[in-house]
Amino acid sequence: MELNVRTASIKRQRRNRVSGLFWKVSAVVIVVALLAVTARFASEKFFFKNSEYSLLHLVTHLNGVMTEEELIKLTGFAEGKNIFSFDLDQANRKLAALPEVRSVSMERILPDTIEVGLERRKPVFLLASLGASPGEGEGEGVGETFVPGKTFLCDRDGVMMQPGRLDDIYLHLPVLKGVDTTSAVPGQHFKNESMATAIRVQKALAELPEEIFSIRSVDVTKPYATVVTDASNARFTFGTLGNQDLTSQLDRLRKLLDHCQETGRKIDTANLMLTRNTPVTFVLTPENRSSKITPVTTSKKSPRR
Repeated sequence: MELNVRTASIKRQRRNRVSGLFWKVSAVVIVVALLAVTARFASEKFFFKNSEYSLLHLVTHLNGVMTEEELIKLTGFAEGKNIFSFDLDQANRKLAALPEVRSVSMERILPDTIEVGLERRKPVFLLASLGASPGEGEGEGVGETFVPGKTFLCDRDGVMMQPGRLDDIYLHLPVLKGVDTTSAVPGQHFKNESMATAIRVQKALAELPEEIFSIRSVDVTKPYATVVTDASNARFTFGTLGNQDLTSQLDRLRKLLDHCQETGRKIDTANLMLTRNTPVTFVLTPENRSSKITPVTTSKKSPRR
């Protein structure tokens, strides 16, 4: 009998503990639910349904990537809506996915303002179609015209863009020839050796003042050399196979440009691949057409005449 009494007592104690735990958990759940309902009600009343937090000012720094109307259509930032109802993370992802956008900044400023800033990718080349012949430098060649939504541009990082609208800056970009863009995807880095070479040459030439040397086109059709045409239609051949020294070739170019400034001559072609006795041809004018043209030596600072 004592064993039965003890067993019954132990069972009763267990039931009491379970029951007590159940009521404690239930009380906690009820309190949490009440707090959640209260918080939701307070947030609805004081924030989400408060007219003071309606969007009245959309401050934009779009840098020509899009118009404010296009921004509103993409993000839904319509005037009059509560600023807490906008998903800024989702809007940020949509804007960052645009190929022309390098970075996005977005901020909710209480009580009625959202500020959006876009950093635009700066294109360095307009890519010509493969139908453009390597020698095209005089006049508009095939693929040198910008076609919205079809023409590829690339920035210094090799990221491809296909803008759907014309910008005046696109018409003044150097044309890159000899790159197959069949597998290029807008907004992604294009891994292409020829384009990487062209970008490397462009970065080197960017050290020259634009008023002295301005690139019109770059031809990387040949794997061992890059032909750069400047604004005067002069053609300069750079050796770009392997680890050829671009710095020394750039030094030879500087000396040639200095010579032209001193003498008034204009270069027609120059092969900068050779380290000595750089082959150069000059544009013949009526004044010097019959005169003998001597080669220019670039190994010394002052060229021979």
